[in-house]
Amino acid sequence: MTETKKIELVDNPDFNRWLEENYKVEIEDYEFLSSEVLYKVRYDDYLEALTRYNTDPKIEMSRVEANFPSPIAYYYFQASNNFQNEHHRLDLLKSCWESVIFFLYGLVVAEARHRKLPLKSLGIKWEKYWSDRLFDKLSIIENIIDYAQKNGIVFSCCKVVQISTLTKIRTLNQERNGFEHSAARTTAQQKELYNMLFPLLESVFKDLIELERVLVLRYHSAETPLIPRCEIFNGSSLEGRKEGVILKKDNYIQILDHFDGNSMFAQVEDEVFCLSPFIHFFQEVHETNPLVCFYKKEKAGQYFFEVVSKAQEKGFAKSDFTVMENQLKTLVVP
Repeated sequence: MTETKKIELVDNPDFNRWLEENYKVEIEDYEFLSSEVLYKVRYDDYLEALTRYNTDPKIEMSRVEANFPSPIAYYYFQASNNFQNEHHRLDLLKSCWESVIFFLYGLVVAEARHRKLPLKSLGIKWEKYWSDRLFDKLSIIENIIDYAQKNGIVFSCCKVVQISTLTKIRTLNQERNGFEHSAARTTAQQKELYNMLFPLLESVFKDLIELERVLVLRYHSAETPLIPRCEIFNGSSLEGRKEGVILKKDNYIQILDHFDGNSMFAQVEDEVFCLSPFIHFFQEVHETNPLVCFYKKEKAGQYFFEVVSKAQEKGFAKSDFTVMENQLKTLVVP
């Protein structure tokens, strides 16, 4: 038995869930939680397995596929496993990469709005927040993270993305731009590009592993206000699963006026806040489940979004987002 302080079973819920999903314990008609069995019967082996879970690159990447926000996890799975040819695989890698930037941007700006950060002090013009340039999105993310850190502001996203990681992301973005404009046309050249870029993406995922704790959700129903039943959009499947989410009373009061099925939300640590309009959803009349989509550009009085998994853009009336847009504008415009 180890001499160090004994950890509690509840201290590692993600690891426990991973054990339970990957290792079943069944005796006749009875099923037991594998995490609980290993913890109670072979505690030292539980610790060794926990260490492997936190350090093994293959396990770490399986956590991306299983737990990251769906847009990122979906494209990662597709690029790794479900491509038709080398050209298609490069396109999927590009989509995966863009989804990282789009999601981080929507998440960071949404929390800044939720916590009412005085964004006007950053000196970034209002129009930049609606830019379709990935460079502008990365600059805004970095400015907000840097401001929160330097001013000692409680900001959950500071635990998700670090300034050093944003530097890596910029590097990969430059590489991405390079392969978009490259002369690579043969299958061998496309494969070589993929083999060069994919490890860079996985390195960024390693830095962003805390994204697995970010719950992406849409309100569905509630018998108890503080435990609403929500559609959860995490993991490589795009079919949102339904489960209860626990809200703090103070947090619930903050979001009460717009906590409904018309917007997307995130839960980071134990704080829930609205992601729309930069991260939103789209649902066809004939489809059962909505799909996550990212804001791309403003055109002809509408906001246009890229729908995850579909090669299409969908326009929404700007008036659909008036409340969230005005909340952000008061923080940005001097």
